[in-house]
Amino acid sequence: MWILFIFYDKQRTKLIKQLSFNSIKEISYVSGMKPQTISNYYHDLIKARGVLEYCILYQEKKNN
Repeated sequence: MWILFIFYDKQRTKLIKQLSFNSIKEISYVSGMKPQTISNYYHDLIKARGVLEYCILYQEKKNN
């Protein structure tokens, strides 16, 4: 499960919406960005760009 927090400003102080997704591919579809860009952002391989400047992305771990 992936959780995407969308904020009103780049400082990420005013939360607009929290969305849950099953895959990075779903986030890609909604954000209009490539799945590779979303994954690289999550793993801190690139700086936030485009709509990602207004987002924080978390992965919820499954309990076995």
